Amino acid sequence: MKAYADTGFVVSLYKMESTSEKAAALMRKLESPVWISALSEIELRNAFQLSVFRGEIDKASAELKLRLFQQDLKKGIYAVMPVSSSALHSKTAELIDRHSARIGTRSLDLMHIATAILLNADLFLSFDLRQRKAAKLEGLKVKP
Repeated sequence: MKAYADTGFVVSLYKMESTSEKAAALMRKLESPVWISALSEIELRNAFQLSVFRGEIDKASAELKLRLFQQDLKKGIYAVMPVSSSALHSKTAELIDRHSARIGTRSLDLMHIATAILLNADLFLSFDLRQRKAAKLEGLKVKP
């Protein structure tokens, strides 16, 4: 099964959140690698730094979490999957037109859905309710 993970799902594997146990349990059941995008790497880095800003973790913890993610990437737990920028932008624009006004999806969330669609992923991993709804409307199987 080809699974694509949204950044929020991946963050919950490194930063203790209410969704962390559910994410870890699902990851144990999936085949590696779980697909992510280049956008995911940037968003993950920013998520850890925002956690420092919010006082949730300290700078050393943010750096450790990023290193742990990078080690898992090297181990093949994740695979950064390339997609054409023009195809990604075009598909994202389609998704924005179909979903944003109705369900309030954000552009970056729709970029993840577009990436999963372009990669022909079988499964989309996300905890974001609006993103999950849009992914389902696009025919993706969504977990958890």
